[in-house]
Amino acid sequence: MIVYKPFTVFASVAVSLSLFACTPASNVRDVAASTSAAHQSAASNLRQPVQAAWWQTFNDPLMTALIQEALQASPDIKTAQASLRSARAQRAIAGASLLPSLSSGASARRSGGNDSYGANLDASWEADIFGGNRLADKAAAADLQATQASLEDVKASLAAEVASSYVNLRLAQARLAVSRQSLASRGETVRLIGLKQQAGLASDLEADQAKLSLGQTQAQIPALANSVTQSQHALAILTGKAPGALNTRLAATKPIPAAGGQLLNNIPANAIRQRPDIRAAEYKVTAAGLRVGEAKANRYPSFNLGGSLSLSSLSLADLLDTGSIARSLAASISAPLFDGGRLKQQVEAKDAAREQAVASYQKAVLGALQDVANSFSTLQSLRERQPLLAQNVALARSAEHLAQLSYDAGTADFQNVLDAQRSVLSAQESQLSAQAEHTQAMISLYKAIGGAW
Repeated sequence: MIVYKPFTVFASVAVSLSLFACTPASNVRDVAASTSAAHQSAASNLRQPVQAAWWQTFNDPLMTALIQEALQASPDIKTAQASLRSARAQRAIAGASLLPSLSSGASARRSGGNDSYGANLDASWEADIFGGNRLADKAAAADLQATQASLEDVKASLAAEVASSYVNLRLAQARLAVSRQSLASRGETVRLIGLKQQAGLASDLEADQAKLSLGQTQAQIPALANSVTQSQHALAILTGKAPGALNTRLAATKPIPAAGGQLLNNIPANAIRQRPDIRAAEYKVTAAGLRVGEAKANRYPSFNLGGSLSLSSLSLADLLDTGSIARSLAASISAPLFDGGRLKQQVEAKDAAREQAVASYQKAVLGALQDVANSFSTLQSLRERQPLLAQNVALARSAEHLAQLSYDAGTADFQNVLDAQRSVLSAQESQLSAQAEHTQAMISLYKAIGGAW
């Protein structure tokens, strides 16, 4: 296994993809050859298998189940699958142009009291001397591969969206649970302050401050509960269900999922080449280049061979007699002489389409590199922040305890207790948000590199 540091991976991928993206590919053979070489190079650099079902690394059975349900029932998947069926049909149509065509017919006629019968079988075939039909067939095959990769891209994006929504749900539930714990604590504070007030040990101001703190926390609960409900609805829609269909199933609060393994240290160079959107863009460049060659071939003469076998007779019983059979064989050649520049402009249009495909590929590469860079940057930032946030939670709890002791001893103001309680809640929410952000960054990185390694 070859191990790479994150920066090494990023730099290797950037160089290899940028070089391919900038290849002029001025003719179809250049495009086809460069694409084939790129795939072979990528395969030779991948030293361990990709795990397409990267979500399993989070060890959350419910999240895995929701992703699998979405991949089966989402309308986006069904749309992409229909596009794939259409591409397969177009591929078959293009392949049929390389084969001979046969047609048959039969007739019966009555004229002036006389009957006549006939039958015919016609065959024709275009000799693809300049390769136009073969190039069209290969272009359709590349389109089919691009559509297949696009389907995989839809699946990858959908899986990432479900995982992200699931993390949002768990974060909302965790924040709601923390707020409810804080609400219970502040309710107890109000009760104790009330007892002290009755005993003359607490002022009306302190009682009102405690009630205000309780009311502020209570006001946050409905909004947090609404976030939970909306996250449940989002997951229902992603899995092809009506809003509310998953509310009961997702009601229980569970921890924010965390990825296992050592992803950052085990990513091979060229891993990003596994991204389906990158592969789809490559196939589209290949198809566009092939269509340039097809358009050029259409400017040359075409050669056709044809033959027919016909039967005619005044009697149906004599239709198959030798004397009723007529045969013919013909060859033809046609060449464009003047078309007002139509064929030349078709070449120009196809070449412009090829340039568009190359530019789209370059854009896809840059977007992929940005995704990887952003994910690494976020993970590095969180790696530094998370220990500090955990320390802040511990310090906030200690400060709350000390503030309460000082207040009970009469050496501190009650406002110190309230401030300490707010600090605990804020520190806990920051820690939860960082945990969710870390998981979201891992999801983005898995999607950016085309899976787990």
